[in-house]
Amino acid sequence: MQKIFLTAAFILALSCSTCAAEDLRFVDAMDDTGYYYDADSVDHDEENSVLNVKMAVIKAGLNQMYTYDLRIDYVERTYEILSTKTLSYDTRAEIESNNTRRPPQRYSDKAEMGQMVRLILYGE
Repeated sequence: MQKIFLTAAFILALSCSTCAAEDLRFVDAMDDTGYYYDADSVDHDEENSVLNVKMAVIKAGLNQMYTYDLRIDYVERTYEILSTKTLSYDTRAEIESNNTRRPPQRYSDKAEMGQMVRLILYGE
């Protein structure tokens, strides 16, 4: 009976993880923190020079993943955080969310945000 329960739990966990499929692309890392963007979430509005994308910051030592829904104006070099979520990295269970839109912030080409924009636009 326990074997059947464990098998069912494994199949359920596997099917849930594929439901929330994402295509995380590596941007940069520092110590136990990795920076990624979800390639499946990229929406490129070329007419307005805007990228809408989900960025993920994974802190391995804390087993946490922070996701940010971003609006990036790559001509003005600004980004807006539209919403955030804190998740358990291994289970993707949501710990906290915030849908408060933040005012635009400038970013540097050398910062993770600038690196991510170059990767999305030019594949560099």
